[in-house]
Amino acid sequence: MKLGRMVTVILAAACVVSMAGCRQKQAPAGTAEAPKTTEAAKEAAAEPAAAENKEAGEKIKIGISMQGNQSGFVQYFTSAMYEYQATKAQDIDMEVVFADDDPAKQFSQVETFVSKKVDAIIIQPVDKTQCAAAVDLAADAGVPIITLNTVTDSTRNTAHVGCDDEQAGELQMERIISVCGPDAKLAYVDAVLGHSAQVLRAQGYEAVLAKNPGVELVVHDTGNWSPEESMRLVENWLQAGKDVDAILCMADCQLTGVITAVENAGKMGEIKLAGMDCDPVILKAIKDGKVDCSIWQDGLAQGENALRLAILAAQGEEISDYIIPYEVCTKDNIEEYEKKAAERDELAKKYF
Repeated sequence: MKLGRMVTVILAAACVVSMAGCRQKQAPAGTAEAPKTTEAAKEAAAEPAAAENKEAGEKIKIGISMQGNQSGFVQYFTSAMYEYQATKAQDIDMEVVFADDDPAKQFSQVETFVSKKVDAIIIQPVDKTQCAAAVDLAADAGVPIITLNTVTDSTRNTAHVGCDDEQAGELQMERIISVCGPDAKLAYVDAVLGHSAQVLRAQGYEAVLAKNPGVELVVHDTGNWSPEESMRLVENWLQAGKDVDAILCMADCQLTGVITAVENAGKMGEIKLAGMDCDPVILKAIKDGKVDCSIWQDGLAQGENALRLAILAAQGEEISDYIIPYEVCTKDNIEEYEKKAAERDELAKKYF
């Protein structure tokens, strides 16, 4: 097995299936845009008061259903909530369960939380369509429910915490066009078709391409969040003679496979590469000049603000969506994101 393929296989387990989906680009009235850094978000965000509105001796109870505990980003979100409780909300009870990427299991978990009469629920939806029923169930029971990172088709969630995936697509496409020029020939690797991240990031691509008529989109297809599938997809493109100046990926886990395909074709350096999520291996590839850029998504800020808003909602406070901007990581600012990634990974190791 070639080293490139070995790295691809190892990183497959860390692929972030949940990377994604947030509100549409036009944020609703009352939506708060978060500061860029987690630290700034902590300072700027209003902290919940102690659970004074509960009866004496009764703690606020928060139920949390996450997609699964294997992906790096789910661990970042969850670790941030554990840390927030430990340092700023010791007076609440927090129960975290994992749905193992099963919408039916997630519905059952929300149903259990409702029967336990929790004061608020946080859900990281497994599926945009199938998990809408879980949101509606909580809403029908009068339990505040906050969606985290990904969205559902239901509009009855109390608030959403996450990023704007259309913005992620725009930032990545704008960066690559600035590097490759107004007559660039581009390709991109889709995420799972129909996933909220795939839909919105593709919309971001399309919006930028519409403003750059000289740029040619040569080909795109799905890599299904998989390094192996993404590698085979790009191998087929290159073997078929597709002439491209750059390949964009909707997740860094896909990009690990694309790097292998480009290296095996002897085109490293000829084809610019772009990813999303700032995985450690991709940060190193940026530093080494193999990858042009990746898009930073602040998983810690999403987790901590989801819990913060859930506590406020449980106390009867009005809350609104909390949208955290994406940022572009390149070789010019790599040290900043290496530091952020190290802090993020260290916190995840503390709890997982």
